[in-house]
Formats: sequence, C-alpha cells, structure tokens
Amino acid sequence: MLDSPNSLLFVAHPGHELLLHGWLSRVRPRVCALTDGSGHAARSRIEESARLLRATGAAQGGIFGRFTDREMYAAILGGYAELFDELVNELAEEIAAHHVDVVVSDAMEGFNPVHDLCRIIAGAACSRAGDVAHYEYSIHDGPHAFDVLNDAVISDLDDAAFEAKIASAHAFAPVISDIGEMLSRFGEAPFRREAFRRIVDWTACPWPEGGHPLYERIGEERVALHRYERVIRYAEHMRPLINQMADHVRDSTAASCAF
Repeated sequence: MLDSPNSLLFVAHPGHELLLHGWLSRVRPRVCALTDGSGHAARSRIEESARLLRATGAAQGGIFGRFTDREMYAAILGGYAELFDELVNELAEEIAAHHVDVVVSDAMEGFNPVHDLCRIIAGAACSRAGDVAHYEYSIHDGPHAFDVLNDAVISDLDDAAFEAKIASAHAFAPVISDIGEMLSRFGEAPFRREAFRRIVDWTACPWPEGGHPLYERIGEERVALHRYERVIRYAEHMRPLINQMADHVRDSTAASCAF
C-alpha cells in the first residue's frame, strides 16, 4: 500500500522529504509542506524543496510553505482552532480530489510542536476524508526509531537509491542546517533505511499522560535566551487543538451522513 501511486506526503518543514528520498523518487507522491521552514533565521527554504520535487518527479500539493514558522507558533499559542479546522478541510478535499489512499506525515515525537501538529492535521484529514491509511516516519529519533516495532514497514534502499539520497542531502546541507546536524549525529549509513508506522489513533500522543514533551524544555531554554517570548505547552496549547480537531471531524462526518 505504501507504494501506491495515489500517495500524499505532508511535512511540517521543507527538507523533511529528504528523509524519504527513496520512497519519494519511487512513488512520486503529492507533497504538502505546512511551513516555509524559515525558522528563527527567517529565511525560507521552500524553493529548495520545490526543486527537489521537480528532480524526483513528485507533485507539489496545495498547502506548500503557506506559513512561516513564527506564524505557526503564534497560531498554536493563540489557539486558532478555526485556522486548523480549515487546514484539515483543505487537506481532506485534496485527498479526495486526487483519490489519495495513503498519507505519510511527520511523526509525533515531542521534539518540535509543528512536527507534531503536522501529524495531527494529517490524521484529522485522513479521518475526514474517510479513514484513509495514514503512516508516520521518524525525524528527530532517526531512521531506526521503529526497528523494535512489530507493525513497522521497513525499506532498506539499494546502493543506487542510497547514493542518490546522500548526494541530495549534501547538496541541500548548505541551505538546510538540520541535514548537517543529523548526518553528524547518526552518520550516513542509517539513512539507507526508510521506516513507516501505521497510525491507528491520530489523537494519541506517544508520551505518558501527564508527561512533558521535549519541546517544552527546548522552549524554556529559548525563552531564557530571549529568542522566544512564550513556551508552547502540550497540555495548555496542543491538547486543546487536538480535541477541537477531533470534534470538528466528528461533527463534519455527522453532518455529511445526515445528507
């Protein structure tokens, strides 16, 4: 199913698609990117992502670098539920219009709230579109994060696909700093692996109830450095948005069934 020609990849930041370069080149999915990846430096990297899609033959989706990272952080802190409901509707409509039967998104790892939000929006849209298959892939936790899971779908690239992936990574590294950081942390060899995990409940989070995701501690450090004004909290900011999107999907589905 993951190699379906009717697939869609939904990433939080342009450049994440490099982690699935082999799958991207093989399947050529539609690709949506929630933000332009400008981050704290306020430099968009969406054009580099568009260039990669052209090179691999993948299609650009409707939501493609629409927000800056700062705008997305502000929307989370402000609890802009209507904005996220609109994004769910738009993505669900794109899934339906292009007969998408598989959606792959960033994983919910608790490292970056926008990564997590990407998976949440994708999950809500899959439910809204009619229980479309939804998979996630690891970013922060690395290519082997799903090795211990019985339900993971594992793909190890052949030499040609792996060499193409690493060549693309090095080509984009000067623009996307995360690439160099990940290659330094993991080395090149682990990125031969591309692993996917099926999402059963998109509203669930991977840490225990009452626990705190890593991005809260990172946010506290950056507030202390005066890089940000407020810390995004899971319980205060993210969980209410998840609940709102779940209510929106339920209400929209009920309204559709009524007709």
